[in-house]
Amino acid sequence: MPDTHRLHRRRTLALFTLAFAGLSLGASSGCYFEGGPGWSADRFAYVSRTWTPKTVTLVDTRTGESLWSMDVPVGQRLVIDFRKAPRNVEADDWLPDVMQWDLMPESRRFGALKNQIRVPPSMSRRVEMTLRPTPEYPPESDTGDATWNEATSPTAPERITRD
Repeated sequence: MPDTHRLHRRRTLALFTLAFAGLSLGASSGCYFEGGPGWSADRFAYVSRTWTPKTVTLVDTRTGESLWSMDVPVGQRLVIDFRKAPRNVEADDWLPDVMQWDLMPESRRFGALKNQIRVPPSMSRRVEMTLRPTPEYPPESDTGDATWNEATSPTAPERITRD
């Protein structure tokens, strides 16, 4: 009987260890939802859709200079994540932080961010999102002439006049 109790305790401990490791890994790689992760992580996700194509710009508020900008293609998700620069990176007082970013399909909500640039500290930067003219279609969609066809497009009714 004591061996069964010990085996049950080991399995429970292993299960909790795996669950904790999974949660830790999920928190470090991140889940990328529009509006952010739900806590103050300084991470943002922007999804462009046909009626809301987005351009995201990073501005240095000390100078008003646009440091980085991305026209997010329709059907894609841009994720940006701000962090303190690693200690092994040469110190830069003017640009002490790092912005990691990546462009991914709209349906993907996790993964490593493969690009990075040096950025101003949190009190000296602003992320601006602007909308581009609509509608904008995904690059792979074949809209051709099907979007505007004289035979199927609505026309104004003819005016009826009385003599």
